[in-house]
Amino acid sequence: MPYYLCIKKDKRMKYGMMICGTIGAGYDWWSGTYGTRSKDVKAYLDAHPDEEVDIAVSSPGGYVDEGLTIYQLIKDHGHVNVHIMGMTASIATVLCMGAKHVDMSVGSTMLIHNASTGVAVWESANKQKLDELIKQWQKQRDDLDTIDKVIASVYAKRSGKTSEEMLKQMGKENWLSPEQALELGLVDEIRDLDDEDKKRQTNLAKRFTNAFCSNLGLPPLPGATADDEPLKHFSRRLPPHSEICSRIIHKFLT
Repeated sequence: MPYYLCIKKDKRMKYGMMICGTIGAGYDWWSGTYGTRSKDVKAYLDAHPDEEVDIAVSSPGGYVDEGLTIYQLIKDHGHVNVHIMGMTASIATVLCMGAKHVDMSVGSTMLIHNASTGVAVWESANKQKLDELIKQWQKQRDDLDTIDKVIASVYAKRSGKTSEEMLKQMGKENWLSPEQALELGLVDEIRDLDDEDKKRQTNLAKRFTNAFCSNLGLPPLPGATADDEPLKHFSRRLPPHSEICSRIIHKFLT
C-alpha cells in the first residue's frame, strides 16, 4: 500500500492510505483516473486492525452506497484519523464523519449538499406516458428525500447539531472553508501548514480545477501560477463538453 507525505508543523506525516478519485469507482472511464472503493478501504483497515491509522481524503464524491459503506468501515475500526485536503465534496465528506479525529488543512474546501440522480427523457409523450413519468419521478424524489435525511443524520451525529439544521446547510450547497467546517462541527481541527505548503496546496487545487474548467469552456479561477504541464495530460484525457454532459446525467453523485 503506497503512502503519501505532507508537512505538518516541521514533521513529515505518513498517510497509510489516500482516498481520492470517484468514490465507488475502480477505474473511472469518465475522467481516466482511478477512484476508491469500499473494498480497497476494507483491505487496508483489515491489515491494520489494532493500529492508529492516518487516511488522507481528497475526492469530488461519488456513489452514495459506497460512501456510506466506507463511513461505517472507518467508524467500526475505531482508530482512524482522517485528514481532509484539496477540494473534497459530496459523499467523500460523509465518509470522513466516521473517523476518530478529522482535521482539514488550510487551503482546502468542503462541499456538502443534497443527493441527486440523473433524469433524462428523450422522447415524445402523451398524457398517459406523462402520468407514468410523474409517478416514477415522484418515487425518485421520495428516495432522494430519504437519502438526504440519512446523510444529514450522519453529519448531525458528528457535529452535535440536529438533522434539521444539517438538512438546511445541505440545501445551501455551498463550499465551506476550514473555518466554516470547524464552526459547524464537521471537523475537529484546522491543520496549519507552513506558508510554502499553504501556497502550494491552494495553487494545486486551482490548477486542477482550471484544467477541468478549460475543457468545459468555463473561465479559470484567478491566481493559479506555476507550470501547468503536469495537468495538461489530465485535461487532454477528459471527454468533450457534450459528452461530459451526457455522462453526468447517468451518474448518481452526492
